Amino acid sequence: MMLNICADPRILSIIRLVKIIITIIKIVVPIILIVTGMISFVKATIKGEVNDTLKGLINKVIAAILVFLIPTFVSLLVNLVSSDSEYKACLSDSTTEGINAAYVARAKQMVLDAKNTLNTGLYTAAKTEVSALEDDAAKSSLEQELVEVNKEIEKAKEERKAKEEERRRAGGSGTGSINADGKYTKAEIIDMSEQQVKDMTNEQFIEFMASAARIVYSEYGGVLPSITIAQACLESGYGNSFINTTHNVFGLIGYPGSKPKVGVLRQFDNFYEATYYHYAYFQNYINVYGNFLAKCENHDALGAASHLGAYANGSTTYAPSIQALINQYDLTKYDY
Repeated sequence: MMLNICADPRILSIIRLVKIIITIIKIVVPIILIVTGMISFVKATIKGEVNDTLKGLINKVIAAILVFLIPTFVSLLVNLVSSDSEYKACLSDSTTEGINAAYVARAKQMVLDAKNTLNTGLYTAAKTEVSALEDDAAKSSLEQELVEVNKEIEKAKEERKAKEEERRRAGGSGTGSINADGKYTKAEIIDMSEQQVKDMTNEQFIEFMASAARIVYSEYGGVLPSITIAQACLESGYGNSFINTTHNVFGLIGYPGSKPKVGVLRQFDNFYEATYYHYAYFQNYINVYGNFLAKCENHDALGAASHLGAYANGSTTYAPSIQALINQYDLTKYDY
């Protein structure tokens, strides 16, 4: 809808620039026409050629009037005929005040998103957006909100640390310490067909991948189950978009080199094998993912996710998307 598009302050800035250009044209072009007409008329008068030049002057004056009035008439006609109040609001908001208000509205939404998800990536983006605001009152208010959001994020981190400590006291730490009991056994994961996975709901797919992720983690450590599950959800659209016969729910293309390809995707025999090689991928490129694996070792899933940009060829939205999925489905519960 028009109003939604024009809620973007960048769009409003472009519209404002166009309006300024039209205004300049309305004023400057008529002045040029009239001035050049007058100059020609004066020269013709001196030479005694008034009649023909007078017609030219009159034509230029008429053209100047038309250039000045046509945009005004068009705008008036559109306002009278159009019932699209969103279009009118879009034009009226394309002022300095309207643009600043749009920036404030966008910053408020970003702060709200960070508050609702406790997503570190969204928090950082919101902080950057707020810091750029020119409205000092709104900026100060939102900065205070961000302080509270940051406290909630830190609180969530402490709760995860407490869960980890409880897990350590209950059964040790390190590779293999996780309780891998899940809805599906290793044999069931290996035997699961792609069509069966495609027929799952989002929640069922998460439970299926949670079983595979927890088993691989209990056997090898490395990547936290919450990260594995979130990446499978995002990369495959909850098991719907991977190429048939590949079982490749992680979008793996470059590793392992010995596996065949279907298109650009690596082909795996079953979902357990795909999950294992998802773990192996990070181990193989430890020089790139050292910080990621260190965060996983500390059971900091959201912190680990912040180092996943390289997984998506440097995408700035990939890591926040993984963090959002972890928060949305409380996937860290599978890490213990």
